[in-house]
Order: sequence, then C-alpha cells, then structure tokens
Amino acid sequence: MLRFVVFLAILRSCVFCASAQTAPSLQYYLPDISYDTAIPTPAAVLGYEVGAWHVTHDQLLAYMRSLDQASDRISIVEYGRSHENRPLICLIITDPANRARLDEIKAARNRLVNPVAGAREVSADLPAVNYMGYSIHGNEASGSNAAMIVAYYLAAAQTPEVQNLLKNTVILLDPCFNPDGIQRFSSWVNSRRSRNGATDPVADEFNEPWPKGRYNHYWFDLNRDWIVAQQPETRGRVALFQEWHPNVLTDHHEMGSHSTFFFQPGVPSRVHPITPLRNQELTAQIAVYHAKKLSGEHVLFYSGENFDDFYYGKGSTYPDAQGSIGILFEQASSRGSAQETANGLLRFPYTIRNHVLASLSTLEAIGDLRVQLNEYLRDFYKTALEEARKDDIKGYVFADNRDLPANALLAVLMRHRIEVHNLSGDLRAGGEQFQARNAFWVPAEQPQYRLVKALFERRTTFQDSIFYDISAWTLPDAFGVKWSPVSAKEYDPQVVGRKGLSLVSRYGLSIIGQPAYAYVVPATGYEVPQVLYRLMRAGVRVKVAMNSFLSDGQTFQAGSLVIPSENQEIADTVLLGLMNGISGTLPVYAIANGLTSLGPDLGSNKFPTLRTPKVLMITGDGVSPESAGEIWHLLDTRYEMPVTMVESDRTGRVNFLDYNVLILPDGNYPRLSAEKVREFARNGGTVVALGGALRWLKGAGLAMLEFRNAGNPNPIRRAYEYLDEDRGARRMPGAIFEAELDLSHPLCFGYERTRLPMFLGDTTFIETAKNPYATPAVFTAAPLLAGYIHAGQKPLVANSAAVVVCGTGRGRIICFAGDPNFRAFWYGTNRLFANAIFWGNLVSSEAVERN
Repeated sequence: MLRFVVFLAILRSCVFCASAQTAPSLQYYLPDISYDTAIPTPAAVLGYEVGAWHVTHDQLLAYMRSLDQASDRISIVEYGRSHENRPLICLIITDPANRARLDEIKAARNRLVNPVAGAREVSADLPAVNYMGYSIHGNEASGSNAAMIVAYYLAAAQTPEVQNLLKNTVILLDPCFNPDGIQRFSSWVNSRRSRNGATDPVADEFNEPWPKGRYNHYWFDLNRDWIVAQQPETRGRVALFQEWHPNVLTDHHEMGSHSTFFFQPGVPSRVHPITPLRNQELTAQIAVYHAKKLSGEHVLFYSGENFDDFYYGKGSTYPDAQGSIGILFEQASSRGSAQETANGLLRFPYTIRNHVLASLSTLEAIGDLRVQLNEYLRDFYKTALEEARKDDIKGYVFADNRDLPANALLAVLMRHRIEVHNLSGDLRAGGEQFQARNAFWVPAEQPQYRLVKALFERRTTFQDSIFYDISAWTLPDAFGVKWSPVSAKEYDPQVVGRKGLSLVSRYGLSIIGQPAYAYVVPATGYEVPQVLYRLMRAGVRVKVAMNSFLSDGQTFQAGSLVIPSENQEIADTVLLGLMNGISGTLPVYAIANGLTSLGPDLGSNKFPTLRTPKVLMITGDGVSPESAGEIWHLLDTRYEMPVTMVESDRTGRVNFLDYNVLILPDGNYPRLSAEKVREFARNGGTVVALGGALRWLKGAGLAMLEFRNAGNPNPIRRAYEYLDEDRGARRMPGAIFEAELDLSHPLCFGYERTRLPMFLGDTTFIETAKNPYATPAVFTAAPLLAGYIHAGQKPLVANSAAVVVCGTGRGRIICFAGDPNFRAFWYGTNRLFANAIFWGNLVSSEAVERN
C-alpha cells in the first residue's frame, strides 16, 4: 500500500513533465476526492486547463459566474468597478443553510465588534469568515489562476470535511483584486507564448514593457492603498471588509523568480506596536498548517524573514489593526509559462499549485481555530476600548468643514467605520483654535481606537530600523489640514461630547445677479486649479494676483484668480453663467470697480494673464510608474485637464515647443535629449521635476543644484552578517518632514500657514539655492514630524531645500526634492505642484538659480 501511495504521488508530480508548455489536469492541483459533476471545471469553461495560459479577467469572470449559476454554495456580489470599468466581484461561499441567513450572520458579527452593545460570549455556532484575495499585483498572476481551482474545490468537493468547513465558515473569495493590471499582464505574456517556449529569463515573455501589469489603470500599487482608499478597487473591498469583519484575510502574491515560498509571520521586530501580541500568536498557529501542507508536497518555503507587518496600508496588515489576522503569501514567480531559476525550472502550474495549497491550509486552520479567532475578534475591540479610556489623548480635532481636503479625510475615516462628528463648541488644542461646526472631532474612545491611533499618531521611535514600506502616514498631515490631538487637560466633554455629523454648506454665497466689472476667486481652496482650467477650457482669459489687494470691502490674497469682463471671447451673460456655476465649488466675488482700496488696481501689471498649460509628461523605462501615475491621476481626475504622455524613447519624434509645461516624474532619463529640454526651457517652457529627475537635470547641466550626501568618515569594523541590516537602515523608507513656506512666492500661493508637512521617500537632499529668492520651501532645523530616518541623514534634511526654482533662458525649472502627489492621498502638497504648472513661468527671472 505504501509503495502505491508513493507511486501515486510521483505520478501526480510528473503530470506535466513532458514539456514546459503542457498544463496539468485538476488532479495535479487538488486532492483525489469525490466532486460534484454538475459543477463545471475551469477547463470546461475556459477551453484549456488552468496553467496552460494566463487567464484574462474576462475569462476569470466568466468562470466565476458559471460557478454561481451551478452551485447552491455560491453567491456573487459585485462590489465595484475598476477604472477601466471591469467588474470587481467577490464570491460568498458557504453552506446553503448559511446562505439563507447571511444577514443574520453579519448582524452577529457586528455585535461581536461592538464592545458596548455586543455579545459577551461568542456563540458556539457563529461561523468564522475568511477573506481570500488574489493577485493585487496584476503581474503576480498565479494567485488569480489559483482562485479558480480553489473556487471549484469549494463548490464541488463532496467530503464530510468540506461540508463541515462550509457549515462553520463563510468564505469571501475575491479572485482578482486588480482586474486592469491582470488584463494588461495576461495580454502581454499570452501574446509572447510559444508552443515550444524558451525558458531563458532574458526572453520577451518574462520581461513585460513599462509600466508593467503590477499596477492599476493609473499605475497605483493597490497593495499600498488599503488605509487611504483613494482607488475604486480599494474602496469597494474596504466596504466589504467592514461589512463582514473577517477573522482572516489572505493576500496571495508573487516575488522574485529565484525565491521559494513565503508565508507569515514576518520579521518579529517589524510588527506595528499597535498590533496585539495575540495577533502574532494566532498567525504562528496558522503557519503550522501551511508548513505541514507545503512540506507534505516537498515545497521549499520560509517564514519570519524579509516581510513585515508595519504599514497598515497593505492587504496583509490592514486587518491587523481591526481584530483580524492578515496573512501574506509570496510565491516565486515564473513570469510566464516556465523560466529557468536558481532553484531549477519554475513552471507556471507549479506556482499556481502552491497558492492552492496555501489556500487549503488556511481553510483547514480556520476550521480548527474558529472559536479562538472569533474570541480574539471580540476581545480585540473590548481591550481597544479599555486602552482608549487609559490614553491621555482623548481624541483628535481637524478643520475646516468647508475645505475639500478635510472632507476627503472625513470620507477616508468613514470608510473604515471610524466615529466622527462635528465639534459642538469652540475648542483650543495644541495651540490652535477650532470653531464649533467648522471642525470635526474623532473620539479616541470608540471601537476603532487602535486604527484611529495608527492614522493620527506621529511616531518617531521604532524597535527596528528597516521597513518594507513607508514608516509614517499621519493622515491629517498628509491631507494638509489644521489639526491637533486633544489631551485630557484640553478635553471638554461639553464641546466634543455630542454625537452627530453634518457638513456645512461650502461657502453659502448667493448667486450673482448681473454681469460684473470683474470676478475674483480667492487664492485658497484645493479646487482652484480645477476651476482655473475649467475657465481656460471655456476660452476665458484669467489673470492672477501677484500681490494681495482690497476691493469692495473684501481682502484677496496673492494667488487669487481675477476674471475681467473686458475683451473676453464670450458674452458677458455667458461668463456670468460660468462664474455662478463655479460658485458651487469655490466662492466667487463680483467686483464693481477696478479701483481697489488697497494694493494694485485691477488693470495693473501685477495681474498677469495666465497661459493655458499644454502639458507633456515623459514616461517609459527609467521613470517610476507610481510617480508618473500619481501625476496623471491628479491632472486627469481632480483638475480635469489633459496631459500628453510620451515614453522617453519616442521623444526624438516630438516637438517639445508644441507644449509649455514639461513634467519629469521621479526617475532617470538616459534616452531623453538634454538639448531638447534645454531648447524647451530657453524658449519659455516650464520644467517640473521630481525626486531622481533632479540628478538627471544636474548631470545634463540644466539645473544648478547641489546635493547633500551622507559620508562615513570613521567607518568601524562590522561583522558581515550585519551588512543587509545596515544597508536597509540607511534607506529612507518614507517619512514626514516639516517645511517652511515663503507665502509671498508664486509657488506657495493659496497656502495660509507657513509650516507644511511634506513627504520624503528617498535620499534626495538638496542645498538651498545661492539666489536668496529661489528656495520657496525649505525644511526646518528639526524637520522630522513622523517616521524613521537614519541618524546620519538627519543633518542632511535639516535646513535643506524642499523646492528650488532654477532657470535657463526664459524658462523655469522647478525642482521638488520629494513627492508632492504621493499615492494620491497627499492632498496637502498638491497645490505646490499645481502652482508650478499654472504659473511657474511667472516667477521672476531674478528669483531663479541659474547656470
């Protein structure tokens, strides 16, 4: 009998040994048990065995819908649409009896996470919930292909063990977290597939073109978006998470081809301190099941290394702040059909099978640990409330109710079911005054206390110095709002104790009845760039105030938009209609007389006419897709303006003089002609450059920049084993720094406070300009607000330049040391970037750093 079992195992492992392109049957992936023949197999719908081709999203969708039609264990919910309008679906898989009471189960779970009104005891028959998510990075495709096998198994398997699992578990199976990315990747790799494929890693099949399939439509990494929820894919699944409160969320990924297989727990010293120890204990208990399953199939794996549980914006860490267990799986990637690696020939079906095995081991663990997991979920929220009552910080206040960034922050908090309500009385906290009904109050004493703390704290001390992702993400700093923690001494229950939330009318201004001499849109307001481009697109001539002025009893700051009625190409009545339409977004003031009470009169040259931006952005190899995608997303979705994107290897065929703004995202540009950029700038073009592009500009002789570099004048002898640790500690994992703004500078128009939190994600540190007027933003002497920075790098940031304006000829070259558009949630610095685009050319020629 033993010989027969060994023979069967060998036979199953060699099902597809004949050719790298031969795909195995279901027997390779799944246990040899009884399956319901009424349930369609993947091959019956796809027309090929899983692993023979990379499944496209439409094929994946078709198969999941066929399961929904055939199985009484499955319901499909569509929880959103991607940017490219692809359905985002989740299969709810459970026993038919549970399907009939899903609302009852959800209600019971909501009581479980409510420590005030919730159940004190966990019902013995309350099902656990497992959220299984696959391929959030589109080019890590083995996950979505494995999802079909797992879904088939759960729909068709007929063993008592599976039936008992479904009785005690509700499974949320999301077969593809990133539809647009996987469609992009599968189209590439399938189009390069051969009948007799080459396995050489240099082959086109394994080297997809820029920007690759990892990202969504706008080139965002969706596995960094969970807590900020700026993308539609994330918003849908966060809503699903909050609806079900899963016990476990599994996140199936791929990693470098020369690796093996990873499962959590990760590095123990890199767990966020807010995460309870019990979370890691349960993760370790579940890991035993993974180890047993993978060892039984002779799969090499590891745990406890490389990956961490610190940043709550990842799919495997977001659950940890909410009573759930997040588990990351990383499988070495074949990146195609079959590729030679350091561990031998890595075939696509093998990578799929390992994700199937990890899925099955997770389900087995949840079945055994169901009661413990439900008890942990209950206790997590109970102890959170207890910790909140002991915390000296009683809550957080932020303003202003009328401001778009504040409302955008509010939307993020509410997506996570965080309790927020209006400030019912005036409050002074942190040296700032907050007015009743014009500020929001976030109490610490609430079930989501731990998540609130994670989103609002400014942490600067850490157990470890290495981070897999960013080390700080303080949301009110990112959104650029006025805010403060409120200590017990500052706390006034009469002011903050009333619940309820309402939004104040944005500005409450009346409609303008008659055409005016001119109209003014004040400088402040996040939507000023959007409104400005809307007017320009309508053919309206718009001026900008270079100085503050007083007119008709109203003071307007520099940066205010002035729209004169004189010599417009549209009729006065049409212009009036446009301005009244804008008043629903930003306040619009009608001016009756060009003579001002203070400051320049409206006909002064202190009100230059703005040119309509014609934006060219360089993309392609060497450019960071995330940086370029953030800019594309900002201009396209928020400012509603077009941007022409051209890959650097095609720029030789582009006439740069057809544009007046050139954007260089973070990256390097070996294929970009420095002479073409120089000609563009000399002829009056504005170059806006970020991060690594600054080094290219300096090397090309286009920007007079001096970089600050870390030295090591007294190296000490270190053991070789510390090399990786020391190298990692010198990285800039992403931290928040305080900058000081020159509010009189055109790049800073629209800001009201001289201090601004800014994000730095790499080690680009630049000296302030020799020209005293050319550094509109500089980091303060002690700039670190939140996050980690190596001790040797602290003096490099202090008093360094955040923005420098260089120039050549009639052009301006505006250099950002950091990323003002980081991951679409850094609202606070978007305006600096927009100002560079819209009126960077208006910076005085005497206020630029020249060669």
